[in-house]
Amino acid sequence: MAETEETENVWWAAPRFLMSAVAVLLLIIVGIILFVWVGNDDESDAAPPAQTQSAAPAPSASQVASDESVCGLDATGGTTLTSAPEGVEWEFLGGIAAPKSVEHGPGVVDGQTGVRSCYSHTPEGALLSLAGRLASGGDAELFLETTKALSLEGPGKDIGVDRIEQRIASDDGAAPPIKIEGFRLLSYAEDEATVEIVYSGDSGSELIYFTTSGIMEWHEGDWYVRYNNDGSSGPVQGQVSDLSGYIVWGPTSG
Repeated sequence: MAETEETENVWWAAPRFLMSAVAVLLLIIVGIILFVWVGNDDESDAAPPAQTQSAAPAPSASQVASDESVCGLDATGGTTLTSAPEGVEWEFLGGIAAPKSVEHGPGVVDGQTGVRSCYSHTPEGALLSLAGRLASGGDAELFLETTKALSLEGPGKDIGVDRIEQRIASDDGAAPPIKIEGFRLLSYAEDEATVEIVYSGDSGSELIYFTTSGIMEWHEGDWYVRYNNDGSSGPVQGQVSDLSGYIVWGPTSG
């Protein structure tokens, strides 16, 4: 299992990227975990985009059963995830590739904000939801809207939203892109999943790996991130030496 170093506030800070020194890169990548964006507007054409919803609202929580996806995804699964989900395609959101699956979601892409939502009530759905959230960091405004829409209410959410808004207001440059490389499902119960995702940044001479995690709660027919009161999102974050102990999964692996 890869060793993990704890890092404070890694989901939200976003310092400058200096390619001249690997040591500086380490600090920067730790800082940007879910908040990076670049000017890469490339889009994957491997599969058609998820269903776009701009007019008709999704059914309310009262219209769907507590264990049913808000957009009707009926995938079923166990409580473990020991291999990469099948049937996953990837498309770029800004400079970061996001996963999509007909079976597990996203089932809805908001036509105005671009927020990707509605994932299956399965370990795969929880994984794709968190990965899509990470990838939304490729576009600053999308990341903000995603955080607002798919986080449970509380002081932790307020802290996260405030940090993103401050970053948007003060930013004068682009942070480097990252790439999802693998994952672990740390725990899973009927209405809660803890997911860890490994991603990489390129120093120019080698890939450097970092990990982040999220506590996902099934709420009103979809997966939401539940933040701690201090704004942290999960039990694991930091740098790892390699992908040992993780299931390899990303835009180049499926």
